[in-house]
Amino acid sequence: MPHNPEAAVRAFSEVLRTVARLRGPGGCPWDREQTHQSLRKFLIEEAYEVVDVLDRIPSPQALDTPSIAAAFKEEWGDVLLQILLHSEIATETHPELSIADIANTLNEKLIRRHPHVFGEVEVSGTQEVLKNWDEIKKKEKSGTPAVTSVFDDIPRSLPPLLRTSKVISKVSKVGFQWPDLAGPLEKLEEEIRELRAELEHKEPIAEARRAKIEAELGDVLFCVSNVAHLTKIDPENALRQTLIKFESRFRHVENRLREKGSAPEKTDLAEMDRYWDEAKAIERGKK
Repeated sequence: MPHNPEAAVRAFSEVLRTVARLRGPGGCPWDREQTHQSLRKFLIEEAYEVVDVLDRIPSPQALDTPSIAAAFKEEWGDVLLQILLHSEIATETHPELSIADIANTLNEKLIRRHPHVFGEVEVSGTQEVLKNWDEIKKKEKSGTPAVTSVFDDIPRSLPPLLRTSKVISKVSKVGFQWPDLAGPLEKLEEEIRELRAELEHKEPIAEARRAKIEAELGDVLFCVSNVAHLTKIDPENALRQTLIKFESRFRHVENRLREKGSAPEKTDLAEMDRYWDEAKAIERGKK
């Protein structure tokens, strides 16, 4: 086991005491004022900051870089703080919701959902593990109110692209999916044609027409997500990587213009395109 359990327990105990002190009498006014709802946005922000760090770790060797290792510890620490604050707030009125209870609930679930590790069940691979996981989840929820839709356990607060992926995954598991890529690709082309037709109308884009364009664009994005599902590509990660690439190229454009004493807003698209192509050529040279 690579972790030092004793050191982890000591560190965790210390940070638990620190958080309790912040929330306790004479603690920090800001921390004492927080509620589950006021902290909600911070949990989301901190999670995305962790994702930013993960994007800098294409391989374990990246953690050899001190700045990346430091960011890894700091950002995961910020996420842990959110968990501890929510637990501390809950225990002030409901002692049974302590961090120990949360940890025990998680541990019991992990053991229950991994019978191939902690029990006698044998599996042939990842797909069977996932199938068993879903079946166990269904049994766990058998005592809860009846599920009326495959969408019932998908949080509506998820970012749209992530929620789209989960929706597609759910309906695919019950057979509502093409057998191969031919269908989704044809549907994607159809939706792009419909979007193009809507955009090529001659009349000005009024509110009603804008709604039609929005609907057609949504259809295109959904179809792209379905292609991603069938190719086992995470669309969130694919788009994130494209954004990283786009930003890198445009920073090159900005730097080249700055060398000339210029800036994007002081030049034209043709010049920026030249430097954009230059950035792409540099990327190809590194591969």
